[in-house]
Amino acid sequence: MKIFSKKSIIFYSILGAITGFIIAPLIRSLIEFSTTVEILITTGIIIPMYAVITRFAKKYL
Repeated sequence: MKIFSKKSIIFYSILGAITGFIIAPLIRSLIEFSTTVEILITTGIIIPMYAVITRFAKKYL
């Protein structure tokens, strides 16, 4: 999957919207630390999630 192809842009836009509006707020609501710690923990979950989903997407897209 090329990074600037039409499929890739649509895929990452949808994935980003799901992450930004569903997953990140859910993670932040489960933990009540300072903003810096919340961002580090959330980033530690979301970046690996993108890597795993991208590997699965390469097989099927």
